Amino acid sequence: MMIEKLRRTLDPVCPERLLGPGHPRYDEIRQLFNGMHDRRPGLIALPYNRTELGIVAGEAAQAGVPIAVRGSGHNIAGSASLDGGLVIDLRFLDGVRVDPATRVARVKGGATWAAFDAAASGHGLAVTGGTFDTTGVGGLTLGGGIGHLMGRYGLSCDNVLSYSLVTADGGHVVVDGESDAELDWALRGAGHNFGIVEEFTFRLHDVARVYGGVVVYPEHEMAAATRLFRELAEDAPDELVCILLLERHGPAQEPVAVMSVCYCGSDEQYARTLERRLRGPEVLDWRIERRDYLSMQQILGRLPYGLRHYWSAQCTTALPDELIDELVERFLAGRWRGTFNDTVYLEEIHGAVRRGPAGGSAVPFRDARFNVTGMAIWESGEADEEQSAWARSVSAAAAPWGIHGDGYVNYVSDAHAGNRDLRDRARRTFGEEGLARLLRVKRRMDPGNLFRSNYNLDPAAYESVTS
Repeated sequence: MMIEKLRRTLDPVCPERLLGPGHPRYDEIRQLFNGMHDRRPGLIALPYNRTELGIVAGEAAQAGVPIAVRGSGHNIAGSASLDGGLVIDLRFLDGVRVDPATRVARVKGGATWAAFDAAASGHGLAVTGGTFDTTGVGGLTLGGGIGHLMGRYGLSCDNVLSYSLVTADGGHVVVDGESDAELDWALRGAGHNFGIVEEFTFRLHDVARVYGGVVVYPEHEMAAATRLFRELAEDAPDELVCILLLERHGPAQEPVAVMSVCYCGSDEQYARTLERRLRGPEVLDWRIERRDYLSMQQILGRLPYGLRHYWSAQCTTALPDELIDELVERFLAGRWRGTFNDTVYLEEIHGAVRRGPAGGSAVPFRDARFNVTGMAIWESGEADEEQSAWARSVSAAAAPWGIHGDGYVNYVSDAHAGNRDLRDRARRTFGEEGLARLLRVKRRMDPGNLFRSNYNLDPAAYESVTS
């Protein structure tokens, strides 16, 4: 078997760091964030450095073994693993180096946002990062990267200065807008399709403290709170980013609206005006204050690995009253009751995200105004069908105002090799011109589609697209 031959070849490269079925830590190491995906790779390799990483990737390519790249394993679609193939697990490549003098961070591909934020905040610096800090830096950034600072500083990918990339044949290149403009463009929003980023170089910004936190509104104010969220988005300065969650709160599991607020500006008069507006509806709980950015990054809490998730998102051009009312109804129609529950998750898109970086990016949703997501989170496999259907019903409600297909690819639950309709979905998401550009880069960097456990762009599936 190819896997057994690959194991023998790699054994001296990663001694004691090759795991297959039967290894005592195999089940522990292969576990993903989303318990819906119980994938059983033929082999898991845990390289220590770029040299090992290149050898592992090159030998897999020689053997024709498909590869999945695991940073933190946080991806909702289970893209960090695959059945039968090779998982390259980057957990030992997790270093973060911050140079406060140049405001630059060098971040390894296996680092989490918790580690990155902790290192940067020690110098009063930050960059747009995951709102759940156990998310991997690599996966979030390659898919775009929505976060609390995006209005002022753009998406995570907009702040990347360069990528240190291990290619499908085991080679190594440093990618930026000058060395390879098309690959640089593609790496900003199209995921793990083109190689393994072993290190990102980020531009950092002075963000020591913010005015932020969460405010909770009771059930009878859910629609009013959602309209307030829309109104704040309409005239928000770049420095303000709000996220709204319709969820259940407290021991009694009461339906509530929770607004996450992050204002990274210095205008105290605006902060006071913002507080008055936020206190317009009746407030159940108020936790907004001047706080350090690291505290803001932890405000939405953490979810344990192994819960079952199905997320269904739709980028929209508007958030009209009729959609707001339907989203509240959809949330209240959710029947699952457990430690973790259904959430309607709303993000607004403005400021630097809509302007984009000078060199452009593959991110498809910059002209959207909102991202509407049904996030079903539960524990029992018996509820899989019902919960998945509920999440899809949320995005379906937003579809009349929807644009760009799957929109933010990091939120797609069912994008992986074997999904037969992904070809047409990718066309709707990236558009004909964007998809053609991505496929040209894919054919050049990974013609055999070894990196296929992702929002996949398989060259063989697009013969009708001009190469």
